[in-house]
Amino acid sequence: MTKRGGRCRNKAIVGSGQCAKHQGRWTRQGIAQVEAKQAKAKMQELRKKKWGWW
Repeated sequence: MTKRGGRCRNKAIVGSGQCAKHQGRWTRQGIAQVEAKQAKAKMQELRKKKWGWW
């Protein structure tokens, strides 16, 4: 999304759904994906510790 709320008009890379400008970890969407992945991994680790004695 652009600052105005519209969509980027650049052509998307095949198989990704995003243009080259809006790909990677440094983009807002990329950062959000990394944070979500880290949070999920942290919860899995906590579940392992909680049920580790079982």
